[in-house]
Amino acid sequence: MTEPIRRPSHRLRYTIIALICIGAVAWMVTLMQKNVVFFKTVNVAVADRAHDGTREFRIGGSVVPGTIKNTTDGADFELTAGGQTVWVDHSGTEPTLFKNCAPVVADGHWSGDRFVSTQILIKHGSAYTPTKNAATACPPDPFGLK
Repeated sequence: MTEPIRRPSHRLRYTIIALICIGAVAWMVTLMQKNVVFFKTVNVAVADRAHDGTREFRIGGSVVPGTIKNTTDGADFELTAGGQTVWVDHSGTEPTLFKNCAPVVADGHWSGDRFVSTQILIKHGSAYTPTKNAATACPPDPFGLK
């Protein structure tokens, strides 16, 4: 009589496949965390300042009227949202619609209690029209986030 042929256990194959899948998912999550730019309103960013350190993210709010100061390499200004205000040191060019009360998103990182920005984006719809009294009153929440 011949002995039956023993087939290798499928358990080893499934274990190897599972380990490869777990490794691939871990690798993708790590890459996504390094390449994702987070957006925070001023009040949330100020609350998370210690946690964020010098990590790059986007901060959004309204430009405080009368605070824009042109510099040799950009502009410095205050940004406000949710009852908090932060000073932004921006280097680079500003968009055409950058002015008092403009809803701004700035790319950058914390440097102490100042936000150092390298790019400014203006949030507006396809039919953007600034308010007539923009110099004296800003919208309380330009991003619709409370």
